[in-house]
This record gives sequence, C-alpha cells and structure tokens, in this order.
Amino acid sequence: MISKEDWYGRRLLADKFRDRCVFIAGDAAHIWVPYAGYGMNAGIADAANLSWLLAAHLNGWAPATILDAYEAERLPITEQVSRFAMTHAEAEIRRRGAVPNEIEDAGPEGERARAEVGRAAYAINVQQYACAGLNFGTYYDRSPIVAYDGAKCPPYTMASYTPSTVPGCRTPHVWLANKTSLYDALGPEFTLLKLHEAIDTGRWLRRPNAGACRWRCWISPVADLAGLYSHGLVLSRPDQHVAWRGNALPANSLALIDRGARRCLLSGRCSQSRRQSGK
Repeated sequence: MISKEDWYGRRLLADKFRDRCVFIAGDAAHIWVPYAGYGMNAGIADAANLSWLLAAHLNGWAPATILDAYEAERLPITEQVSRFAMTHAEAEIRRRGAVPNEIEDAGPEGERARAEVGRAAYAINVQQYACAGLNFGTYYDRSPIVAYDGAKCPPYTMASYTPSTVPGCRTPHVWLANKTSLYDALGPEFTLLKLHEAIDTGRWLRRPNAGACRWRCWISPVADLAGLYSHGLVLSRPDQHVAWRGNALPANSLALIDRGARRCLLSGRCSQSRRQSGK
C-alpha cells in the first residue's frame, strides 16, 4: 500500500464560479455525496448555461458582460440543489441503518417489519430515481439578463414541480399536435413563442441587424400550448429558460431589448418561421 486517505461525505460549494477569464463548473464548483448522479446533472446544467453565454460573446452578438449571468444564475441554484441532494442522501443513510430486529421473522411481526422497510425504501428511492423536480423545476430568480415581472417562480421538490412561464423558469415543454416536441421547434438562440398570430411583433422583426444573433418568431396554434402558457408571447433563451413574457410588445420594446443593451439580449439578425400543417 503506497498511501491511503479516509473519505468523508461532505457538501462543499465554491465561493465564486468565476475569476476574470477563468470559469469553473461541475465538481470544481460544487461537490456532495456521490449519490444518484445529481452531481453529474448539476455539472451538465453548469456547462449548458455557460456554453450559450460564451457562444453569445465569442460569436460577436453580446459583449463580455453577458458572462456575469453565469455565476449570478448557477451559484444560487447549485446551493439549493446541493442541499436537496445532501439531505436526501442523509435520509437514505439513516434508513439503511435502521433495520428492525424482526426483519427475518416468520409470522405477523416479520411481515409488518418487511412491509414498513419496503414502504420506507420506496418513499426515498422513488425520489432518487424519479427526480423530475430537481431536474426541471429549478429557476433563475437573480439573473441580470431576465426581465422579471413580479410573479414568483413556483416551488419544487425532489420529485415534483409546476411548469411555469414565470421569467427565469424552464420554458414549459409540451408535445405538439403533430407529435413533435416543442423544444425541437425552438431556434438555436432566442425564440419568441407567439400563441396568437394577430399579436404584432413587427417592431422586433424589423429591428436592424446589430450583430450575429439569430432569433426566431415561432407561431403556435393556441391549442398546443393552452393551459401552460398564460401569456400570448414568451421569449425562450437558448438554454430553454424564459427570458420575458407578455401579451403584447411593451410600449418601449427597444428598452426591453436593450435591457441587455449591455448584453445585447435580442439585438441581431431576425428570422421568422411558422409552423403550418404540422410541418
């Protein structure tokens, strides 16, 4: 044996995710008990977030200040997720250590003990393996590039969440009438989801080319998105999080666009696509 080191389960979160031109993600930014793959999920979420911000800057349609959003968005949500994961792991450790003495007994007492152990194992592990809330319910409520409207993002648990178009939440997914995924209809960068064709979006579509950003105006039959989408317009980011929503363009549309004028949130070359007859 050359060396040995004792391992301790712990939850650690970096004080910052960026130092000038250096960014950290995944295990370099946060670690906890390696349980159920949550660390991998969080690392992939870090990379997805950082990659589109870097692309926006390196492709020339956003200045370097857009990169400020990475730490502002990912650090707070990683704090939440790390506590969810660690608390769940601790509960499972306690469950495994609490084995009734009569677990192998024949008769009613043994049956009762086995049933209770089974119920406890299911209650914990169904969340471990069906953690939709942890994967899809997270939201960004402190971002400098999201236009908040005062509505609160719905809470989530390990296993459950409420799809919502509140800015900062994940763009709610639906299966469209033609059996395709809404996410497949989104553009490579920003997509303006338009539920009503009569809504005038010309002021955005006619905006002069100001860079290399491509964004899409996608018109959907109301039936496809009714129920989940309470607003006629929803702006979805490249990472499928809501950047803005409304029932009409604001009176000062350019002010909304130039909310990232420091970050060029929307400025750029515009293209419009329309889904017709399921195509």
